[in-house]
Amino acid sequence: MANRKHLERKLTVLSSKSSFGYVEAFKALRTNMTYLLEDTGSGHVLMITSSIPGEGKSNISVNLAITLAQDNKKVILIDCDMRKGTLHRYLNVPPTAAGLSSVLTGESSLAETVYKLSLGFTFIPVGVLPQNPSELIGSRKMSRLLSELSKQYDYVICDTAPVNAVADTSILCRYVDGVIFVVSHNEVTRSTVLAAKEQLEASNANILGVVLNKYDAKATGSDASNYYSYYNYSSYGYGEEKK
Repeated sequence: MANRKHLERKLTVLSSKSSFGYVEAFKALRTNMTYLLEDTGSGHVLMITSSIPGEGKSNISVNLAITLAQDNKKVILIDCDMRKGTLHRYLNVPPTAAGLSSVLTGESSLAETVYKLSLGFTFIPVGVLPQNPSELIGSRKMSRLLSELSKQYDYVICDTAPVNAVADTSILCRYVDGVIFVVSHNEVTRSTVLAAKEQLEASNANILGVVLNKYDAKATGSDASNYYSYYNYSSYGYGEEKK
């Protein structure tokens, strides 16, 4: 892959060189998520989001897609950030490629936007950033697209814009089965997380759980390994000053 070094610098992608703890953390995320969705049928549509930019939601999206694919699931990842979508850069897809935006505007067919990646899953880039992202995300075409993809794939993963940044993500909640909320350790305030949580709940989002990202066990004096932690939403301690 031509941009492999760039990809590794920006995303910590699961590979044969990944540490045991890093790999097991994503397997735990997969197991918990599968358990929470087991009674909701097949063709799950999931949304990965965060409070603010830079919390690592795209890293979670890519590695969750890889982990599900390793479990013989048919997975498609969609870059739904129509403001600053950049996943194509890290996944070696041409920036001029047709994408989600051109499908929703009718300029491209779905077949023209789908890329099968060597990482094991299928990818739809964001395409050309539109002038009316909220309208496109909330359109009936978006609803029909996700419904169609859910019939073809076991998991449809939507990597979205941060909740507190724009309204697009809250609008998308109506079309997905569940939301995984990424919170970066020591990089976001409690009030910011609460504001995003309240915004998601106001949109009737089904928050499946929280991924505590960028957790530094050494810095906190914990004996736990330094890798991603997953918490069921019902047990995440918003009532505590720190978790």
